[in-house]
Amino acid sequence: MKLRNKIFIIHITTLILLISIFVTTSFADDNIELNLYSKSCILVECSTNKVAYEKNSDTIMYPASTTKVLTAILAIENCNLSDKVTITNEMISKVPSGYATAYLKPGEQVTVEELLNCLLIPSANDAGFALAIHISGSVDKFSELMNEKAREIGCTNTHFTNPSGIHDNNHYSTAKDMAVIGLYALNYPQITNICAKTSYILHEGKYNQRNFETTNTLMKNSENNYYEYATGLKTGFTAPAGSCIIATAQKDEMKFLVVVLNAPEPENGTSYRDIDCKTLFEYGFKNFETIIKQNEKIVNFFDKFILGGIGISTIFKIGLTVLGIFICFAVIKRNNKNCEKVKKIANWVNLF
Repeated sequence: MKLRNKIFIIHITTLILLISIFVTTSFADDNIELNLYSKSCILVECSTNKVAYEKNSDTIMYPASTTKVLTAILAIENCNLSDKVTITNEMISKVPSGYATAYLKPGEQVTVEELLNCLLIPSANDAGFALAIHISGSVDKFSELMNEKAREIGCTNTHFTNPSGIHDNNHYSTAKDMAVIGLYALNYPQITNICAKTSYILHEGKYNQRNFETTNTLMKNSENNYYEYATGLKTGFTAPAGSCIIATAQKDEMKFLVVVLNAPEPENGTSYRDIDCKTLFEYGFKNFETIIKQNEKIVNFFDKFILGGIGISTIFKIGLTVLGIFICFAVIKRNNKNCEKVKKIANWVNLF
């Protein structure tokens, strides 16, 4: 076979494989628009990190207290849960009036684990500053550590100036970056176990006992927007940021993560943030379950009778490749003169 014919076959086969990859990794209709209230959001399937839906997910937004997920990650990576932290004036004076706290007092001793519970369940801002200063010695140094970690795990449009999400014009992120942070946090059961709780008691049975409830109303069955599949993770709110959340939900073996940023403030008991989460989760469950069931039927057939577990995407690619080779030979045999033209087209396609 002439060299130009071999090159032609290689290029066409490569083109077919590229097409098959794009076909088999797509699952949802790109043209679909969900009825959502938030300005920015993203829906990700957790086992594959596949984006199932997004809206303005690269737009710079204020993340509010969803920031605390990264603070929790750094606490897990830099501390032992049993480490003791002595609360100082600096730790509690950093929190502006009106922001949630765990009512920590100077001289009070708490463990890192207790601070994490206060940070993630009632969204206590003083717990975030306590962890930051304990880890790095100052909020500024901890912020540098946060930004370094964010870049390390793949965030590209994130800059944090404090550990708790206190509003600052230079404290920002995107739905996509917050999803990266949320997915990374799922690697730590120390975080997910805390975020799965709906309440927490600090210093239980002691004179300074404090009771706290989760801010994640998706998980509280007493709330209007309770969602039975919700499993976590972290809410946020400031006036400039609007209502925010990194949320997780699991139904059977399917697990999704949602980030909602800048949803309208709740009114008359209605949380638009929670409504958006439920809309996105239901969309994800519905679409992925359909795809999984279809794939299982086809794969099981081939596993049993033909290919022993290669998988439907591989089978599809092999089929396209074989078909492409037959087409190549047919074209070469019929009109060898067209090879150079097709070769040029294939070379151009390979640039992508």
